[in-house]
Amino acid sequence: MTLKNIGFIGLGKMGSHIAQRIMESGQLIFVYDSKKEKITKMVRKGAYGCESIRELAGKLAKPKVILLSVPAGKVIDEIIKQLDSYLSEGDTLIDLGNSFYKDSQRRAKKLGKRGIYFIDVGVSGGIDGAKHGACLMIGGNESKVSELDYLFKAMSRNGSYEYFGKSGSGHLVKGFHNLIEYGYVQSLAEGLESLHEISKKEGITLSLEKICDIWSKGSIIESKILLDAKKAFQKYHALNEIDGSVYGQTLEEMKKLITIAANSGVKVYSCKAAVKARTDSQKNPTYSGKIINAIRNVFGGHKDWKKQ
Repeated sequence: MTLKNIGFIGLGKMGSHIAQRIMESGQLIFVYDSKKEKITKMVRKGAYGCESIRELAGKLAKPKVILLSVPAGKVIDEIIKQLDSYLSEGDTLIDLGNSFYKDSQRRAKKLGKRGIYFIDVGVSGGIDGAKHGACLMIGGNESKVSELDYLFKAMSRNGSYEYFGKSGSGHLVKGFHNLIEYGYVQSLAEGLESLHEISKKEGITLSLEKICDIWSKGSIIESKILLDAKKAFQKYHALNEIDGSVYGQTLEEMKKLITIAANSGVKVYSCKAAVKARTDSQKNPTYSGKIINAIRNVFGGHKDWKKQ
């Protein structure tokens, strides 16, 4: 394999681990984050630190490959704007965030007019996936994706990545992955809350941690999320320090996806109910909300309830 030099912007709880996996695969990696201490930490591990986005872009050899692990939305457009004069035909930007797929299509179209590739990659697996290999859902130019296979192999766990088609398809698949997650976590939280309340009325002592443990050992609903729920109860016990109001960066995107699905003739009853439950919890906190927040903290380090 020919040694590449890669740019990486965004060294948060996901990006730092993904960048390290790429570096450990043998690639030279130039990193930037708005927080200097995060850059310093990566430099100690062997990365090349940059003090600005422009410096990072200027140090990369052609064709340039830059990965973005930053919040979805205007931040990405601002970074693209800062990179504008440093990118040219043949260069590639890879968005590893939870971007709305239509935004990814828009960015790919605009950059494509200059011969610049924009690859959208949905990343699942939380912090553990970032550390040990994630599940990747990829969209964009097929030949360019194939050319960058070495990167996706480095980021994934035992080849857990798949190309789905033209620009936006990776983030479209990841978007509905997140919507399904909303529905499943909501259902699990409601079931556990029901057991919690009914057991008190019936005078039965139930451990929600033990329930999650046994359900995760061969039951029909066995899943990673159940294991994370078990860890959440181990970590927070009675959940007293957790707020019952559920926020999240992807909530508005989920509302858009529900509308798009409805316009395609799909009812999405459970997903719609899950999104409404999270929205309602912001005014009326629930025990289910506490459970959801605790689970999200385990798999993704989320602490959205501290916005209260």
